[in-house]
Amino acid sequence: MKVPWIDKLNLKFLLGMGLFCVLAAVVNNLRAPEDKSVEWIGGQEVLEKPE
Repeated sequence: MKVPWIDKLNLKFLLGMGLFCVLAAVVNNLRAPEDKSVEWIGGQEVLEKPE
């Protein structure tokens, strides 16, 4: 079964848009205030178990 619209997709355009989205996310995170910024590298903090 052949999908007619799949031939019209431009792989370079899709990869470029993906790269643009990643760069926009990084720039947006750098511009955000410290309390609203997301930590990109590292894990989630492990909380102590309540006793």
